[in-house]
Amino acid sequence: MPAFKTSAAPILASLAASAFFTPVFCTAATLIVNGEQPLSITTPPGFTYVTSGATGSLTVATDGYLFCANVYPDNPPAPTPVTVIPQHGSWLLPIAQDVSSVAYNASVLGVNRFDQTSLVCHGVGAEGETLSPRSDGLLRNGYETKAVEQFNNLVNWIPSQGFSWNAPNWTLVPTNPCDTNPPEFNETIACAGVSGVSQGAAVLRAPVMWTGTDGSNFFYVVRVDARYGSGNVIESGMHLPTSFANAPAGGTAAVLKVIEAYDRGSGGAGGYLGDDGQWCALTVLPATLNASLCVGAPFSESLTSALSKFIYLQSAPLGTPVVSFYAAFIRPIVGPPPSLNEPAVAVTVLFEPSVIAEGGDAFKGDDVAFGFLPASNGFPWMTGGQ
Repeated sequence: MPAFKTSAAPILASLAASAFFTPVFCTAATLIVNGEQPLSITTPPGFTYVTSGATGSLTVATDGYLFCANVYPDNPPAPTPVTVIPQHGSWLLPIAQDVSSVAYNASVLGVNRFDQTSLVCHGVGAEGETLSPRSDGLLRNGYETKAVEQFNNLVNWIPSQGFSWNAPNWTLVPTNPCDTNPPEFNETIACAGVSGVSQGAAVLRAPVMWTGTDGSNFFYVVRVDARYGSGNVIESGMHLPTSFANAPAGGTAAVLKVIEAYDRGSGGAGGYLGDDGQWCALTVLPATLNASLCVGAPFSESLTSALSKFIYLQSAPLGTPVVSFYAAFIRPIVGPPPSLNEPAVAVTVLFEPSVIAEGGDAFKGDDVAFGFLPASNGFPWMTGGQ
């Protein structure tokens, strides 16, 4: 049990009363937000929880990656102005509001444990691993190698006989996370996923993002797919959202948010990439990654920080309930690069809480994609290193 500057009882009381404290840990503690995967809290610095009246912040450092955003349904309640500030090394991770409850017990820091708010998060381990890709939390087994288990977690798909995750043939793996046949887990309400792409003789699915550099800039591309509603027929080809900023007129729409994070240099401590740059949405992959990556793109805009974009999936027949596109990024290099085993960038997708409560996005293993230096093969387990 962690030792605090004060006893456990006053600590829990001050949590309930939204007071200030700084716990001091002497054993491992974990963070759980909205029932997501537990992440180990790194010490130092641990976590701090500070409130003043109705406002405040929860700052917590973890060994893994916590991606959070406020994703609203059609008529959202006003978010609680208490903010969660995830920290992981020099990374710039999304900051979001609506921390409505915090409790610390038995070495577990629980956030919004029993509340449905506008706050949605995805937690991923230090090496991109998930305990379970399914929202019900059921594990496959504990006997397979990490590579086999984690590659399975990336794709909602049952491979044909003879396919091996020990040496996966990615030409056989479905490129669209929401169009897998046969799926391991049916997503009949809503589906969202991001996946790496590899540009060669044909566009292939990849376990990590396609990346490149010209020495001054870092380029990366990820595929984004989403589907809303039951019984939808998957449409072939790429489909851009009607808008990246505004809800479609009339009817109902499910809300999705695309979130970016990266090893931050500008304003950070020894990170790799700067805050400014450019991003664009593409329907065709470029032949190469260079500074002309977004020239002629159907949608493009400048960046001043991490990407955080709403996407509205209009329910049929008023609009298409399917989106598929490539998100491409250009960011300046401002600091030393990470090691080959460490990611430099990440992109995730987050559905609104009301859709998740209905059973949407039931397969979460494909909701986060990482990008590494071009010479890297990804996390060590991807090449049999663990």
